[in-house]
Amino acid sequence: MPLASPAGLLALALLATSPNAAESSRPDECETASSRIELTDRPTSRKVPVVCISPDLPLTFRFNSLLQPGSEKIQERERFEEVNPGQKTLMLVPPENLVAGERFKVEVCFADGAAPECATFLLLGHPGLGMQQVKVFRQLRPVAYYQEVAEAALAETQQLREEVRQLRAERGVPDGLRGVRASGLMGEEGISSKDLTRSVVEYEGNALVKERVRSYRAEDRVAVEVWLKNPGALPWTAAGAVLRSVKGEVLKPLPLWQPEPIPPSEPGSAAERKDRVVVEVLATETEARGTYTLTLWDAERKRTVILGNVTFP
Repeated sequence: MPLASPAGLLALALLATSPNAAESSRPDECETASSRIELTDRPTSRKVPVVCISPDLPLTFRFNSLLQPGSEKIQERERFEEVNPGQKTLMLVPPENLVAGERFKVEVCFADGAAPECATFLLLGHPGLGMQQVKVFRQLRPVAYYQEVAEAALAETQQLREEVRQLRAERGVPDGLRGVRASGLMGEEGISSKDLTRSVVEYEGNALVKERVRSYRAEDRVAVEVWLKNPGALPWTAAGAVLRSVKGEVLKPLPLWQPEPIPPSEPGSAAERKDRVVVEVLATETEARGTYTLTLWDAERKRTVILGNVTFP
């Protein structure tokens, strides 16, 4: 359906330029953690790699060397839902009651006795940026390793270039509908929207309550606008978000747009305060298809909002 809300148009237009965009109070280690880890035999250069985990999201380590059977050591192993070691793999199901910021050390040793004989990893709990697979390369690296690294770097560079191009295009454009048109967001078919209020699924334990949800598809991007009610005692500001498909595909958004912190609701008031967060992702016409789960978190990564069954027009 065509976009019906002027506020929705303005949300899309202002995402990249709003001075009130939410920012985390400290760097997020999981934003920069790599799913490809290279082990070195030089003790002075060894740094324990960080691997991020999220509740109910299985993690598999894949090694290019045989593991020594029974060598795995996992801090608080009894809390993990499942631990399944293989010849060259180690699969873990994180604790169901995982708290953001929790850390667990994992150690494995290799069967051939060559250096490094063992490897240690630091698992870091995160509400939305948990990894599903980590590849660990030891000693000689195959050509495939360099190919994967080059492809990942190229994809990241292309995304950054597109973000820079879009930011430059949006600087100095007029407000309102003129700004949306000038930014290039609205193609010949306009901007499509979809009401998800009744179809999205709220997860148990969400810090805020969903009031309304609407998704949008514009030229080379999609967005989700979530109106929330805050039943807590403190204001809430979104610091990060991720969209994850049922197949594990992860869509990392552009900077979030939130007009202001969402204050606590006043019990018994006739019209309780509601506010919104807009999550925007670069995506072509053929991308961002299917069903996604949206996870939002605050700067402390403790008060999260998870909505399932998110789709785009």
